[in-house]
Amino acid sequence: MGIGNEAGSTSSGGSTSSGGGASSGGGQATDNGLDSPTHFACDEKQKPAIEQLRALTTLQYTNTLTDLASAALGDPSAGQKLLGEISTALAALPPNVPIVPQNSVAFAAAFPDGGWLRADQDIQFGRVQAFYNIGEQFGKALTSPTRLGQVVGSCATDTDSTNDASCLKSFIQNFGARALRRPMTDSDVSFYSGVYGSNTMADPAAYADVIAAMLSAPELLYFVEHGDAAVASLPGVYALSAFELASRLSYQAWDAAPDTALLAAAADGSLLDPAVYQKQVDRLYADPKAEAALHRFFADYIEVESSGGPRGTGGLNYHKLSLRDSDPLFKAYAGSDLPADSLAQHLTDDATAMLDYYTWTAPGTMHDLLTSELSFAQADDVAKIYGVPAWDGHSSPPAFPAGQRPGLFTRALFLAAGADTSPILKGIYLRRYVLCDTIGPPPPAAANAMVPITTAQTTRQATETLTSVSPCSACHTSFINPLGFATENFDGLGRFRTEQTLYAADGTVAAKLPIDTAVTPHVGMGDSTTMVKGPAELMSEIEASNKPGACLVRNYFRYTFGRFEDLSADGCTLEAVRKTMDSGGHLVDLWKAVVTTPAFKQRTFE
Repeated sequence: MGIGNEAGSTSSGGSTSSGGGASSGGGQATDNGLDSPTHFACDEKQKPAIEQLRALTTLQYTNTLTDLASAALGDPSAGQKLLGEISTALAALPPNVPIVPQNSVAFAAAFPDGGWLRADQDIQFGRVQAFYNIGEQFGKALTSPTRLGQVVGSCATDTDSTNDASCLKSFIQNFGARALRRPMTDSDVSFYSGVYGSNTMADPAAYADVIAAMLSAPELLYFVEHGDAAVASLPGVYALSAFELASRLSYQAWDAAPDTALLAAAADGSLLDPAVYQKQVDRLYADPKAEAALHRFFADYIEVESSGGPRGTGGLNYHKLSLRDSDPLFKAYAGSDLPADSLAQHLTDDATAMLDYYTWTAPGTMHDLLTSELSFAQADDVAKIYGVPAWDGHSSPPAFPAGQRPGLFTRALFLAAGADTSPILKGIYLRRYVLCDTIGPPPPAAANAMVPITTAQTTRQATETLTSVSPCSACHTSFINPLGFATENFDGLGRFRTEQTLYAADGTVAAKLPIDTAVTPHVGMGDSTTMVKGPAELMSEIEASNKPGACLVRNYFRYTFGRFEDLSADGCTLEAVRKTMDSGGHLVDLWKAVVTTPAFKQRTFE
């Protein structure tokens, strides 16, 4: 698709975000059950939705290997060094890929709008082969001549062969407990002794084989749970064992395996005591590793890895903005703000820094997330787009002019589309992922529709021309376009503006037209009377709807449980977490609340 009408060109290499190109939809959106809930009905007698056997993410897997190596070698820095030695094998591991929401295949045809890397359970031959190769290389590296004695013990390197059998057994019990995240049973010892071979004489290659086998075990690669304590009144639901709960908690809070203290609480059973469990929750979330892990959720939530732009935007491909720097029209449009390759990461850093700030530095609420007028841009290029000084990351962040750029969703990450502002895609993002409302998929012909190229209309006017006819108008006129039009006072690089500059084919200025941000946003899909003028009033209406808090809970549920929510079966869990947002609850309380819900401590997987 070509770039939007602001640059007046369809030159190749442009943004793929031409408004109507991905989203001229005909789904029949009405207020009949399509408004998202602001709270969730809880039936404590209803069984939670059936879970699937979840795999570790690639990040969790590599963190696990790092910690295993560090613990085996008794050096916190040793793990990273060892993984560097097997980097070629690690690089062959296919990455996690965003998944498509349930029942959204048709929609995804027009919007590559996946998300939630944690939910990717795709295990194909290439991934299995990579796990095997990594295990083999990891085992060899840990049993090198300089490391074998550290990892197994001096009994593996001395000249006394009488202690070799006990040496092997001790290694299997100790290393295996770390690798599989539970105590090793007699049958485990027997199995891995068989992997070693019938001759127990100390042999580095045989120890490497045992390590490789453990690294390929389902209990390392998956959350294998066998907790068998039945939950009263919920047939088919079982409480997790202490070790299973320790594993869930640690990977949720740290994206890593349980540490020594958490394993100790599991070993003596005290972790199942609510008071002890809460202390462990508080300890894990007070650790800097929790900040890094939650940062992964932030990146997943705004979906910077899915399709080159934030979730649902498909075409807001800010990652490729710099590819257009040789386009004369884009050069004229960008002026002194011509993007460099680094801009994509800087835009992401700006948005995630805001989420970090209101989680850890100055614990904030949903109100702060939607209305804050502080800038968290630490890179000069983003700060220049904003017209404020770069933030040093430590002192008080600089402020935008009052009412100009409120909240997370007016940051340049959500606006940078190139020379086009893509109001349709912005509207869909807010509707589906901030409000969690339901809109239907676009008709097949939408993929070929584009906002018309013109030197006489603003992007808003051209978009209205394209989408005012049936079947497009059913969704666009009320439920999609207005949410995007309210932020038309920002251009396709995220710069504030009061007028739109239109360019002729030769790159000269053809016209300058005033910006119109007045809309009826239909934040409540049955509300056809409330008017707003611009992003500040829009964000106030969005906040007043109480939808964003409930929607954020649903997004965090997906990240936590690796699946999409069932509003009926998962209602109790969703409502328990949502209540943390009541009465000005802090965001950090929401992140911690999910691990204290019954569903987090139970299994339904058979």
